[in-house]
This record gives sequence, C-alpha cells and structure tokens, in this order.
Amino acid sequence: MANKMTLLVNAKTEGITVTNKAGKHEFIIDEGKQMGGQDLGPNPLQSVLGALAACENVTARVVAREMNFDLQDLSFKIKGQFDPRGFMGDPSVRPYFETITVEATVTTGETEERIKELQEKVESRCPVYTMLKAANVQLEDQWNKA
Repeated sequence: MANKMTLLVNAKTEGITVTNKAGKHEFIIDEGKQMGGQDLGPNPLQSVLGALAACENVTARVVAREMNFDLQDLSFKIKGQFDPRGFMGDPSVRPYFETITVEATVTTGETEERIKELQEKVESRCPVYTMLKAANVQLEDQWNKA
C-alpha cells in the first residue's frame, strides 16, 4: 500500500472572514468590504493563485535538485480569469477559473532548453497545477530566464 499524506486545516468563520489553522500556522482568507468581508486577507481565488505559486516553487526546488539544475531564484506572476456570473448563480457559466496565466522568471546559468525541461517536469508533478489542469482550467505558461 502506498504512503499517503493527510493534510488538515481547521477553519473558524466570522461572517465572510475565515481564519485557518494548519499545524502551528494561521492564515486569513477574506473578501473585500464590497463583498461583505473585512479585507483582512486575500480572497479565496487569490489564495488559489498564491497556492499555485507556492506549490510550483516547492516542486521546482525538488525537481531542480534531482536534475542537478542551477536554480538560483524563481519568481511568479500569476493571473486568473473567471466569469463571476457562475458564482452569482448562472448555471451555464462555471464558477471557477477559465484561464490562468503563469509567468515564471528563473534566475539560473542554465540554457533555455534546460529551463523548458524543468518547467515540463514541474507542471507534470505539481499537485496544485495538475489539480487545476484536471478541472479543465486553461493554463498558459511561460518560463523565462531572468
């Protein structure tokens, strides 16, 4: 039987504001005041984009070590687009991201070909990336050398 990890988040709500506890860490996910939140943290969809950046970073660091890839630094600019009509109840529109654009900037002495190889391996192994891909989110990715 394969080893499986169980991850746990305990969440407490105060209106729209959610305070999450994951192990010894606490983080807030909220909405802006225009949505009835307190604007104490990113909204849920911004949190997904942040989770994608974090997950791709962790995956890239693991993969780079395996590839003996000179990964000095990595930064992301991630944009997501969705149609809010789905969230507002229109059943003909899905209520989550349609497209996510990932722009990664890689600081390295490696070639463009090796950067592409790193990108492909990260995109095939990153749990958040592959989950979004499985949800049929159109992912547009560009990894460039700094």
